[in-house]
Amino acid sequence: MAMISIAEASKKWGISCRRIQILCKEGRIAGAELVGNYWTIPDSSPKPSDGRASRYSKVDKLPTKEFTSIDLFCGPGGLATGFKWAGIKALIAVEWSYWTVQTYSKSHNADVFNLEDYLSGKMENPEQYFKPSDKTLLIFGDINKVEGKLIKRILKERFGRTSVDIVTGGAPCESFSMAGDRKEEDDRNFLYQNVLRIARAVKSKMFLFENVKGLFSKKYNGVPGAMYEHILEEFETPKAGVQYKLASKDKKVVLLKAIEYGVPQARERLILVGTNAKYPSLSFNYPIKTHGPGKQFPYVTVGEALMDLPQIEMGLEDNIYTFDLNSVTEPERANFLRRMRGDLSMAPETFSQNTLYNHKAPGHTKKMYQRITLIHQGEGMQDAYDRLIGEGKESLVAECFPKKIYMSRNRRLKPDEPSCTITSHCLDELIHPYINRGMSPREVARLQSFPDWYQFQGPYVKFHSDPEQDQYEQIGDAIPPLLGLALGAEIVESLKRLNS
Repeated sequence: MAMISIAEASKKWGISCRRIQILCKEGRIAGAELVGNYWTIPDSSPKPSDGRASRYSKVDKLPTKEFTSIDLFCGPGGLATGFKWAGIKALIAVEWSYWTVQTYSKSHNADVFNLEDYLSGKMENPEQYFKPSDKTLLIFGDINKVEGKLIKRILKERFGRTSVDIVTGGAPCESFSMAGDRKEEDDRNFLYQNVLRIARAVKSKMFLFENVKGLFSKKYNGVPGAMYEHILEEFETPKAGVQYKLASKDKKVVLLKAIEYGVPQARERLILVGTNAKYPSLSFNYPIKTHGPGKQFPYVTVGEALMDLPQIEMGLEDNIYTFDLNSVTEPERANFLRRMRGDLSMAPETFSQNTLYNHKAPGHTKKMYQRITLIHQGEGMQDAYDRLIGEGKESLVAECFPKKIYMSRNRRLKPDEPSCTITSHCLDELIHPYINRGMSPREVARLQSFPDWYQFQGPYVKFHSDPEQDQYEQIGDAIPPLLGLALGAEIVESLKRLNS
């Protein structure tokens, strides 16, 4: 008797994998057998009569008032998405990577302004970008060449204002990251100054600077940790008639863990927030932790984040969504999945709740596939290597593993825990918790808390040294939208208190 997988049955019957799994567990599919972690089903089994997915009622509770921002080093728009959910709209964004610009533009309906064409006089009809509009203007180019007078002209002529509520920016972190070479003479060390430069130029009420934990130990003038102190001092130095005061300098306060704000991922980010001294009553409180032991909600796990996505095998793609969200009764789990599917998240009108984007599983060489099958949940390449050597399987290791073993590569996720940190190398680093393959861009985006209406543009995958950012790199470099929401909600409260 031929047996098929849940994924194959899902395609055959048009029923979600999750629903079929439930029916198997309840013994309601004749002949279904549990083999290891996987259910197999007789190919001749009839379609269950109660397995059809039903539509759920979409509910949006959107903020009634929008505050405004300028989004520097915007990436694909992770922070902008979270800020949108909180009620903050980016009027201007700046990004240098072509495909990342296309992702932001597509997902946020932003007009793209080619800075090099404008500066060189090659831009056709530049005045069109200065005409009144409510669409975000995304400047594609080098932030160092974006002058304050250009920003002020765009604000005045396109949006009819002279300033914004907050300027944000997460300068490239490679020179600060513990995984980078951390050279003191790296030009990227001082890209953060652009956040302060633009904030001062428009005299924004607030600014937000985001970076990695490694900044705490970065050298400056040969002194470990002095770079952080230098940045703190520079952020509070009066200049051009503007002075900002940092809400906190305490390393324990400014280092936020995304996992504690509903992101299914153990990611840490350094967040500095400054308020304009012109507004002495303006203050900012770092968001209260909502997820984890002793908190309002438990952590969101990998299994919960991925449970409704089509289960696809290596090298395949499935962008048809059949899962019944009404079957999820736990409030916090349902809230996460509904937000991913478009509820509470300002999904574009063109987004179909039955269609996914970017859900294509990577293919693997025979050697790579064999190695993946040997790695257990919670193990990485190094862990599996050590275990197999301990079991006396040296010949198997020699056949399937590279000569150089990487600690952070090929980590199989555990479904009952949050993911490890998603990085720009996530294609090489992560293995699906159940299926023997790497993660699809959509699955990685879920672990970053990007909603399913997000359309990542550009090549599926490129060599990491390629200047073009592929879909995986864009996702891995981004700020998780739910972390942006937590920060944005507190910023909105700060601005409301000031206005009242």
